[in-house]
Order: sequence, then structure tokens, then C-alpha cells
Amino acid sequence: RSGPRNYYELLGVHPGASTEEVKRAFFSKSKELHPDRDPGNPALHSRFVELSEAYQVLSREHSRRGYDRQLCSSAPPKSPGATAHPGSAHAARSSWEPPNAQYWAQFHGVRPQGPELRQQQHKHNQRVLGYCVLIMLAGMGLHYVAFRKLEQMHRSFMDEKDRIITAIYNDTRARARANRARLQENLQRRQLQPPPGDP
Repeated sequence: RSGPRNYYELLGVHPGASTEEVKRAFFSKSKELHPDRDPGNPALHSRFVELSEAYQVLSREHSRRGYDRQLCSSAPPKSPGATAHPGSAHAARSSWEPPNAQYWAQFHGVRPQGPELRQQQHKHNQRVLGYCVLIMLAGMGLHYVAFRKLEQMHRSFMDEKDRIITAIYNDTRARARANRARLQENLQRRQLQPPPGDP
């Protein structure tokens, strides 16, 4: 059985259909041809891609006018399986893209993530991780420097304290020796003096 000859037949709408009618037709057809209904059927995925291409062309006024001019010209009409634009061909060829990603991207403006976007996200995550590691290392370095500085200040304080204590001890000891020598000298002087009652 021969397939539909153009995008209008593929969506089941007449050439004068409004954008809303095209959208409703796509919704209806996409439920029938959605790859999730039979993941093991590659033909279903191919037909869904063709349906997406038809919707992408007919839902936009500029691309629809160009397609209508092509249908009216003497050139053979563009087959539904032909590439509407590089983006749709990329969607048809990409094996990484989940079957329903293109479907939801039609209505929500969500661009399906591809290898390039995932690679960019991976590089971004690596940069963020690198910055976190650098900040952590810088923090550790600052903590180490601060600890060493504090340790040095504590050691200097303790050394100064020991020096002061040692100086006080030495001064006290010297005074004690001087006092003891003075007492001994006074004692010897008293012993050498005669008693007061002697003639």
C-alpha cells in the first residue's frame, strides 16, 4: 500500500486547515504512532519522526508557505520521509534521543538534551568541582598558615614568660645572697666587739 503523498495527507488534514486543526491532528496521530506503544518496532519510530517533521513544517507559517509553493510547483512534492530541515534530520538520525523527547519538545519548547549539551554540562560540573576543590585547598592552606602563626606567637609568648620568670628568680636569688652576706658580716662584727662592761 502506498503511503501518504504529502504532509497534509500524513496528518490527515486538508491544505486549508488552520494551525489549531494541524495541532489537534498531530496530537491525535502522535498517540497512535508514539514509539512508546511498541518500543521494539523501528517502523513506528520512523513514522513518528515523519509525523513530527510534518507538524514542524505545517505548524509554522513561514515553512508552511514554502511547502505549499513547493506542492504547487512543477517539481515533485516532497515526500514525508524527506528532511524538512537539518534539525529534523538530526532528530531522525540520532540514536541517543529518546523517542518521546522530540514529541514533548514540540509543545513545551524544551530542547532535548544531546551529547553536546551533556558534554557541556559535564564540563561545567567539572569546572564547579575544580573550583570547590581549589577553595577547599585554599581554606586548608589558610588554616595551616594561621595555625603556624598562632603556634609561633604562643611559643614566643611562653619564651618571653620563661625569660621574665628566670630574671625574677635570678634577681631574688642575688638579693638573698646579698642579705645573707650582710647578716654574716654584722654577726662577725658583733663578735669582734668587746662586751660593754669590760674595763
